[in-house]
Amino acid sequence: MDEATLRHQVELANFPAGVQVTQVPGPGLVLRATQQGGAAGLEVQLTDEAARLYGEGPAVAVTLERLKQAAEAGLPQPHADGSFERLVFVGD
Repeated sequence: MDEATLRHQVELANFPAGVQVTQVPGPGLVLRATQQGGAAGLEVQLTDEAARLYGEGPAVAVTLERLKQAAEAGLPQPHADGSFERLVFVGD
């Protein structure tokens, strides 16, 4: 998925104020939602297999919805090493 399309999908997801969603390096597509300043956050990794199985657009939409739910409930604090909890969306 190109950057412009991803940005558009993030905008359409309507995340709570103060939550930023960025793409970070990793296998597949890794999206990170953080509170302003990075005090809390969560990553979701969409594997290539899941994107192929479910379709890239729908799989990204589900990934964004999961991040939004976490943001609305309260993002977890980073681990002691500064990394964030990561969920993985795999193909069955």
